[in-house]
Amino acid sequence: MQVSRRTALKQVLMVSAGIALLPSCLHTTPATLKLKNLDVNGDDEKMLEELTATIIPTTKTPGAREVKAQQFALTMIDDCFNKEAQQKWMTGMKEFEALCKKQTGHSFVNSTPAERESLLQSLEKEEGPAAHFYKVTKRLTIQAYTNSEYYLTKVEEYELVPARFHGSIPVKDLTKKTL
Repeated sequence: MQVSRRTALKQVLMVSAGIALLPSCLHTTPATLKLKNLDVNGDDEKMLEELTATIIPTTKTPGAREVKAQQFALTMIDDCFNKEAQQKWMTGMKEFEALCKKQTGHSFVNSTPAERESLLQSLEKEEGPAAHFYKVTKRLTIQAYTNSEYYLTKVEEYELVPARFHGSIPVKDLTKKTL
């Protein structure tokens, strides 16, 4: 069987176009944060961003999304947790998303604020991988927020030394005699 040059070029073009389009068919967005130990894609990052924004929402003041608490949480888990804790957190993240799909019928990102709060309140009382994921993420979100530049400059004035020294304060007379 002979193949003409025209047919060969068409087939090569079709195969290369298919290979070029294949990654877009997987529907996973690449991660914006490069991590060494965690396998997180862009969809996971978006879910984590929505979770942190639900924990500390934006009101008159910036919330967790504005201080990038999700990036802090991912970096802390990637750099500071041991392999077992990282694996437990990743398993919990997958189970958290599965639990959300089971309870609401769609992903956490597409859930309404009421559905999100209901899910998180139910996880407060539970044990298991999904609850562990939520509790660790909540703790890291609060840590990220209270250590953010906004919080330490606008909400609670940061002082390097725990208390100021006021050297010239008059000493009051003692009412009791000391030994």
